[in-house]
Amino acid sequence: MLGQPIGFDIAWTENGEQKYSTASVTVLNSGAGLAEAALSVSVKASSSQASRGESITLTYTITNSGITPISGVSLTDKEIAGRQAMISDVTVEPGTPYVYIHEFTMGSSTVVSAPVITYTGADGSTVTVTGSEKTLGMVNSKISVSVTQGAASEEGQQFTIALTNNGNQRISKIKVTDELGNAVNSDAISLAIGESRTLTYTVPTTETRNVVFNISGIDATNTNYSDHTETYVVRKYIDPSLIGISFSAEVASPLDSAGSISLNFTVENTGSMDMQNLKLSESEYGLLYMLESVPRGTQTINQKMSIGSPRDLIFKLEIEDPSGNIYTYNAYIKADFVGVEAAPTSTPSVTTEEDVLNEVGGSISSALRTVLIVLIILTVIAGIALIILDHQEKEERKRIARRRAQREKMMRTQLEEEAKRQAALHSRMNSGSGDDLGSTRISSGRPAERPDVPSGDTRIR
Repeated sequence: MLGQPIGFDIAWTENGEQKYSTASVTVLNSGAGLAEAALSVSVKASSSQASRGESITLTYTITNSGITPISGVSLTDKEIAGRQAMISDVTVEPGTPYVYIHEFTMGSSTVVSAPVITYTGADGSTVTVTGSEKTLGMVNSKISVSVTQGAASEEGQQFTIALTNNGNQRISKIKVTDELGNAVNSDAISLAIGESRTLTYTVPTTETRNVVFNISGIDATNTNYSDHTETYVVRKYIDPSLIGISFSAEVASPLDSAGSISLNFTVENTGSMDMQNLKLSESEYGLLYMLESVPRGTQTINQKMSIGSPRDLIFKLEIEDPSGNIYTYNAYIKADFVGVEAAPTSTPSVTTEEDVLNEVGGSISSALRTVLIVLIILTVIAGIALIILDHQEKEERKRIARRRAQREKMMRTQLEEEAKRQAALHSRMNSGSGDDLGSTRISSGRPAERPDVPSGDTRIR
């Protein structure tokens, strides 16, 4: 019987009640000694998967297969209970397993149970034993819903509903209903992991409604799934042709030295119905004016704004029709100084030494700026003068050149005329010195010399 378990039936009476139990003892060979002492650990789970927030019961069993008790035993399971020991300094008897039960709450992701036990061996060293791992899957049943609200019409307002299974479980028997319980899809649908489906649904516009879509189904663990969308407002339809609003803005008083400007806004309701909930605002300044009722006709709104310095003003007018539909209009004004504004009256103050120094420093800076401005102006004037002088010099050179050309032309003309005159004179002198032989005049071959003009000397007068 060595090495074999021996069973015992135990009966006893407790508080007058008969009770029964069984036990077993394994008789080992004493010759095996302490070498036969060994521990093992295992874990069982009540479920292999759970949704977030659900509990799984984990049963840890530590077994001593040796012949002597082992004390100082600790148990850890990092992903289940962290690095701290779940149990510590316990004694495990041979043949009598030590059982520890732990309730684990599923978080946001799948975990792996990996039990580890440690104890001190017979030789004083630390012995570590790791049990088999067990994966605990998180059931992530998730349908993402995207809703697009179309334009309203007299027939109704259409919604487009896109469903996508972004979880890790197949979801079946999916039904979508509105807040009144009306079915969006006539037949139940199923979505595998990653699968999508698009539905369309038209909501009547005969009255104002706050529409909410509810989604229900069953996941792979046979657990009910439910979710809902945000609220979408559907208002009673009003024909846009019945609405007529004009919005304008103008400057009543320009921007003054204190940074304030006065404006007149005109809102004209030319439609067929009274409007409501008027809101006038500026992009940076914020809300300027509110009016609950806007009857047909013209509304003039005067507002004074403190904007500090010149800038572009962007105004927005929001106004609702009787059903609550919002209409938006814009107007633009450029706020700037006009003319010379009077300086604001300053509050009297006590002058201190620091104020005097600041004033002196400011005066010096002002003087330097004035000098720089004067230098710049003088430089510009000098440049203009140089340009003018250069232009005049060029014109004078052109006039001198024209005069020189005229004189040279006159001299050439005089020389040509004198040459012609001398040629004519020589011709007459030659014709007067020859003998008359009938009709033929023979020249001596040399012109006669005039007593008043020396030979070879030609004078130009």
